Amino acid sequence: MFSISTFHQQYQTETRESVIGQRPFRFLVPISLEPFLDPEDLFNQFPHWTKIWDASLVLAHRVAATPPQNGMRWLELGAGLGVVGLAAAAFGHKITITEYDPHAIDFIHANAHLNACQPDDILHLDWMRPELTNRFDRIIGSELIYNEKDFSALSALFRSLIKPEGEILMASEIRQTNRVFLNMMQSDFYIDITRNILRSADHKVAILVIRMRPKPHVV
Repeated sequence: MFSISTFHQQYQTETRESVIGQRPFRFLVPISLEPFLDPEDLFNQFPHWTKIWDASLVLAHRVAATPPQNGMRWLELGAGLGVVGLAAAAFGHKITITEYDPHAIDFIHANAHLNACQPDDILHLDWMRPELTNRFDRIIGSELIYNEKDFSALSALFRSLIKPEGEILMASEIRQTNRVFLNMMQSDFYIDITRNILRSADHKVAILVIRMRPKPHVV
C-alpha cells in the first residue's frame, strides 16, 4: 500500500504548478535523473517519465474540457507523472491510470494524494504482456508514439482494449514517427488530427492531438 511519508523518505522532489481547466494543480517531480539511470547503459529504459511534457499539458486541458458521462470508463497508457490521468479524475472521469516504471507509479500515487484526486485505479502495465482484460470507452496518452520498437505492442493494445464505439485520444509533438505509426493504424481506425499551439511567456510549441475511432471490422 502506498505511503506518502515513505515516498518522501525515498525520493528527492520539487513541485511544479500548473492550472488546468481553471483548477490549480501541483505535481511532484524528481530533482535529478541520476537515481533512475542505468549506469551501464544510460539509454536503457531512459526515464522519460520524470518530465512534464508539453503534450501532456495540452491533453490534460482537452480532457478537463470534456464533460464526464455516466458509465464511461477511461484508460491512460504511459502516464508518466500522472498529469493527464489525474486531471481526468479531478474533472469527474472514471479512469484507470497505467505505467510500466515502478518509480513513476510511486509518483502518480504521490501526485494523486497531493491533488486530492481519486482515479479508479493506478496499475503497472507491461505493453508486451498486458494483463488488462476489460475494454474501455476512451484510451488516452501523451507522447506514446516516439519509439518505433513500441508500435506493434501499442497497436495491439489499442485493438484489444478499445470498445467498438470507443475513442483513442493522443497528444504528441510533431515527429516523423507520428506518420509511421498512423500509417500502420489507418486501415483499422478513422483518424482525425488537430494542431495546437502551447504558449508561455518564453515558449511556443506545436502539439498534435490525434483522435482515432475503430472501424467496424476491428472489434
